[in-house]
Amino acid sequence: GRNSSMSGQRGMTRIVQANRQATNGQVMAQDGISHTTRQSLSRMGYWSRLQHWVPLLSAKNKKKRFQWACYHQHWTIEEWKNISWSNLSRFLLRHADGRFYRPLSVRVALTGLEIWSDQDKIQVDKSPSDTLNRFLEWRTRELLPRLRHDNAQLIMGGSFDGTTVGMASQSSMCSKDRSGGVNVDHLVSVLGVASTIAHELGHNLGMNHDTADRRCQCQNEPRLGGCIMEPSTGFMPGQLFSSCSARDLSLSLLHGGGMCLFNVPQPEKLLGGPRCGNLYVEKGEECDCGLLDECNDPCCNASTCKLVPGAQCSSDGICCDNCKLRSGGWVCRQPLGECDLPEHCTGTSPYCPPNVFLQNGEPCEEGSSYCYSGVCASLNTQCQMLWGPNSTRAPPVCFSSVNKQGNKYGNCGQLANGTYIPCPSKDVHCGRLQCQGGNDRPLLGTSAEILTTKVKFNYSDFVCRGTYFHLGDDVSDPAMVAQGTACGLDKVGISSAIEIQCKILFVFVCNSNKNCHCDVGWAPPDCRYTGHGGSVDSGPARAPRGTSPFLC
Repeated sequence: GRNSSMSGQRGMTRIVQANRQATNGQVMAQDGISHTTRQSLSRMGYWSRLQHWVPLLSAKNKKKRFQWACYHQHWTIEEWKNISWSNLSRFLLRHADGRFYRPLSVRVALTGLEIWSDQDKIQVDKSPSDTLNRFLEWRTRELLPRLRHDNAQLIMGGSFDGTTVGMASQSSMCSKDRSGGVNVDHLVSVLGVASTIAHELGHNLGMNHDTADRRCQCQNEPRLGGCIMEPSTGFMPGQLFSSCSARDLSLSLLHGGGMCLFNVPQPEKLLGGPRCGNLYVEKGEECDCGLLDECNDPCCNASTCKLVPGAQCSSDGICCDNCKLRSGGWVCRQPLGECDLPEHCTGTSPYCPPNVFLQNGEPCEEGSSYCYSGVCASLNTQCQMLWGPNSTRAPPVCFSSVNKQGNKYGNCGQLANGTYIPCPSKDVHCGRLQCQGGNDRPLLGTSAEILTTKVKFNYSDFVCRGTYFHLGDDVSDPAMVAQGTACGLDKVGISSAIEIQCKILFVFVCNSNKNCHCDVGWAPPDCRYTGHGGSVDSGPARAPRGTSPFLC
């Protein structure tokens, strides 16, 4: 969620503020983190990266990581200058990585920390949606140009209106302008903040709330906090993900929601310095399989983080087989959809190359849609995700009839004061999604408001189905046409123009790094000469017997 179910939430905030002068030795929280240290969370930003093995695919051929950041309002130098940042970062990492996400086969690595010590970089007020939008705009404008990352989280020390203690964009992890969330430091223990951040990151990753109608299985008793994705939190925060969360994550990744999560974090940028046993291969290490009692890698010595005698590589890498490097050309990551590209082992590294995909603007679905961030942004696909597999996009007359109205069922956005913006005629396909067919109710949420509009056009009757649903105070409405969707003649639903750059003879496609991805039989970088195919990013593709190169 995230709402606070504690009746005295605002009072709780006042208690926290009243203890700002506490020293590390005066007020102790869990894991030896002081109350003062906990307060410092509200004035800092940090980045982490996660690695995920997709449960519904091969456990060895889909490795994903993401990077996120957190920020907050400034406190005085005196309030945080003596904080033990190493203890704080270890605590956050221990919970986000080990306690929360690792049971989902997700890895977290803290790679940076930023403190807003002079002033707030954005206006932070009582409106969670306004604060979220300002923060995401700041991230796009200021943070992304200077630091590569996949997700940003704001931690604030004040409070929002009502009981909301966090808000995030749903299924937005790889979005340039929507991947992030805002979080209120609302509990006495830093564990509550860590749980709220994990909750909002869950929304970014495609997880929905654990509502009663979903019948989720949670291994944590309610008196111990329940599970992380429950709509509200009490004094004891959720510390586990439920069966619904695991399923939501898998489905989101299978639908292309994790196209940016394959790149490996640079070990030298991990916060806290190198440490044998943290599952990241850092300077001076040949492998890292975790602590001695959790290591199950026969190729790695957990005590020294060195390879065992005779081993070429660690089994942690998919391009390592029985402690030996796989030959170049072995497919280590199959394409996930028609807008993705395969990656191959290089023969020199145990790891699969970082993920690349078709560059934005390449046509998909037989030319009816465009690729955007590795996903075919199709109206039909979006309707099926909302209404089920038998749903399709509504005819154009539905978009023009409904989205010109400027209400919650049909619009092209919303102003800060809550007023809905009617779509101009040229942009009706870039507003709220209009579908037909499918299930009686949307798949997302339980409080959906459904608008069925009957439209007559050319002596034919059409039934248009739109929806407005409230997934929680911490989730923005996802029933708008997705970015990158073809929404008119030569138009797509993004703020900047798509540019097709790679149009050289013999080149089949161009990838997200704007490099040529050659057909089998041609060699990168420009595909002018014979070779094994692939690109400078993907590793060499091995030519199957009996095939011939494809010429554009």
